[in-house]
Amino acid sequence: MSLKVLIVDDESDVARYLAMIVQANGFIPKVANNVEDGLEIVNDFKPDLVCLDIMMPKESGVSMYQQLRENKATRHIPVIIISGAEQEEKFDFRNYLPDESVPEPECYMEKPVDVDKYIAMIKRLTTGDSIEGGGNDDEA
Repeated sequence: MSLKVLIVDDESDVARYLAMIVQANGFIPKVANNVEDGLEIVNDFKPDLVCLDIMMPKESGVSMYQQLRENKATRHIPVIIISGAEQEEKFDFRNYLPDESVPEPECYMEKPVDVDKYIAMIKRLTTGDSIEGGGNDDEA
């Protein structure tokens, strides 16, 4: 059975591109273009991993991430934060949250994503494989 990846990004071109990459590597992708749809899809699709954009209109990806972590049924799902928000140094996820009760995501990647690192990280987080090329973009 193929693993399922939910991609939540308000930029439909980016979401489709990431979905094509995921599908070409043997995963089953599902796309949502906003947090509301993403949360609804999580309940029905039951993804093995969520790729989540931070900056979205109406409700941010941080809000969705926080809701995933606070829900007992979804807190185990690994999350890769993918964002075009420029960071001068290491990405500080804590700047986006009101307190430290929510754990940091498993991975952060900047747009445009490095395809090899992206797939390696998905594999690592969903299967536990230690594949070269994984890790946070900000660790390079």
